[in-house]
Amino acid sequence: MGSVQKQKAVIIGSGIFGMSTALWMLKDGSYDVVILEKCETVPAPDAASSDLNKIIRAGDYIDPATSELALEAVEMWKQPEWEGTYHESGVMCISAKDDKQGEKFLQFAYKNLHDHNIDAVMCPDLQGIKAQFKGDVPVGTFGGKHAYFNPIGGWAEAERGVEAGHKQIRKLGGVIRSGCEVAKLIVDGRRIGGVVLKTGEEVRGDLVVAAAGSWTSQLFTSIGVGRMPKVEATGHSLACVQLTPEEAKVYAGAPVVFSTDKGFYVFPPNPDGLVKFAIHAAGYTNPLPESNGVSVPRTKLTPGAEEGMIPLTEMRLLREQLATIYPELAKKDFVQTRMCWYCETKYGDWLIDYHPDFDNLVFATGGSGHAYKFAPIIGREILKVIQRRPDPRFAARWSFDGIDEDTGADFKHDKVQLLVVDELTTRDDLKASA
Repeated sequence: MGSVQKQKAVIIGSGIFGMSTALWMLKDGSYDVVILEKCETVPAPDAASSDLNKIIRAGDYIDPATSELALEAVEMWKQPEWEGTYHESGVMCISAKDDKQGEKFLQFAYKNLHDHNIDAVMCPDLQGIKAQFKGDVPVGTFGGKHAYFNPIGGWAEAERGVEAGHKQIRKLGGVIRSGCEVAKLIVDGRRIGGVVLKTGEEVRGDLVVAAAGSWTSQLFTSIGVGRMPKVEATGHSLACVQLTPEEAKVYAGAPVVFSTDKGFYVFPPNPDGLVKFAIHAAGYTNPLPESNGVSVPRTKLTPGAEEGMIPLTEMRLLREQLATIYPELAKKDFVQTRMCWYCETKYGDWLIDYHPDFDNLVFATGGSGHAYKFAPIIGREILKVIQRRPDPRFAARWSFDGIDEDTGADFKHDKVQLLVVDELTTRDDLKASA
């Protein structure tokens, strides 16, 4: 009996969605997989996933289904193939008592955790918050907020996690090609025969998966696919301070802390003694005339943006918020800044679906700043959609047109703002004395 011929899958993008899709396709055994990455190196240095670290929230969601999926992902992160990139520091969620959205998150997420037999601890005051820090970590007032502490979850070494995923792909026989920017699709009625690269090379396939992250809108506006998905590239600010080896030992006992009212979050020190903190809010757009007004990521690979400067107002907010958690660290110069670009959907539900006008073009994108934690498992869900057996809990929410309803997949404050280059920080602004 002859072997069944495998389908050739062409995946555009080597980030979290593309990487995880490739992994699950290769494990399934029914596909030959090639990933096309536009950057000359992988992991792509301008991808959101190419970062110091990312939060791994274990069940910290309003939505029970997403909470359950996150808990499953955490167990996978602990497997040896992820090479110890996951660090279980615990996660503390803080909220101002007069913030209705934050209070809703605290109460629902706390309930979801206990429904899964996780012993999350409610911290009604500063004394309760301090009790969850290991050792004598010098903390601030936390702005008079209260919190819960989840002992499960923590953070991952982000770029190293992507490298571990790529290593698995190659081991399973997948191909990752760098420097392969897609110029157009090969269209034959309702079928896509593959893609044409900027070099003119054709890469043929039976299935095309668009996992281009924050470049999704720009790419598919330029190559023209008719109906466009409702996603947008938004930029979000982060910064780092450098600790001495002695300071790193002191702060090593800290959990990940994130605030629901300002979107501020801060990590324990990474192996190099860097403490990263960031704002997860509505973000900034960068519409360009040459992209028909579509928001385009402005990254360190963009001419003029190599230093990763962030809006001055964001820099001030980052320092202000850091002072409420770790006042001593807020007195330090910022040694790194960056705008991290997400592919955003309206309510934070991902886009995982076939394009309605084509039989073999699948979108896997719309991470909205909270997809990394699902890296080991999200490809399983994408493969279900590809094989037309989607999880009924998510099918409508992840569909091409989505649903106009806040399902609790994510939370954000503020409104999207326009990125103004003249309002970005300078190197002098990063000094503590500024």
